Amino acid sequence: MPMERMTAKKVRIKDILQGEWIKREGFEPSFVATAYGDKLSRVRVLGTVVGKFVAEDSGFASITLDDFTGTIRAKTFKSLFPLENVNAGDIVDVTGKLREYNGEIYIMPETAAIIRDPNFEILRRLEIAKYLRAFGSVPQDVEKPDGDVMKSSADRGELKREILKIIESNPDGVEFSAIMNSISADENSIDAAVTELLEEGICYEPVPGKIKKI
Repeated sequence: MPMERMTAKKVRIKDILQGEWIKREGFEPSFVATAYGDKLSRVRVLGTVVGKFVAEDSGFASITLDDFTGTIRAKTFKSLFPLENVNAGDIVDVTGKLREYNGEIYIMPETAAIIRDPNFEILRRLEIAKYLRAFGSVPQDVEKPDGDVMKSSADRGELKREILKIIESNPDGVEFSAIMNSISADENSIDAAVTELLEEGICYEPVPGKIKKI
């Protein structure tokens, strides 16, 4: 019977570090027993790279990830893959198996995807909150990110309404650069709001870079 690949669970670094490392022998995977009753062997962790080390012979590399709940290292041996293009300051989604050595729990990464979409972090917070609620006892600090998500959603809704007013006041359409100059918000937020208006079918682009109300 073929062995099924373990699901990579999306968790906070805190959930890993506050758990208990359980060592198994043979083919049975070792795991972290969490405070809320789950077993973590393969995980997905989203965090900012706050440090990177590469050995001179490229036979070892590590990055230190910080997700505001704690820090953990991802380590590669004999090869730099998949950390070769990851640098300090990058936001990275790391998938890999948990390992332990000399009391340190670390991730042996299988993939390390650099994240550039600002909405990705909000989505991950929602996914983690949903995952923890499935165990019936959610730590209070998980509720705060949910509150942040609600606030972010409300702010984005207000931003969309503000952008729509500008578009509606220009029946022939308005350049994206003009929207940028008219609203005091960062470019990523404005771009995400405009994209949502286009995807919702409220607006369209008669020519690239020009937004018009349908």
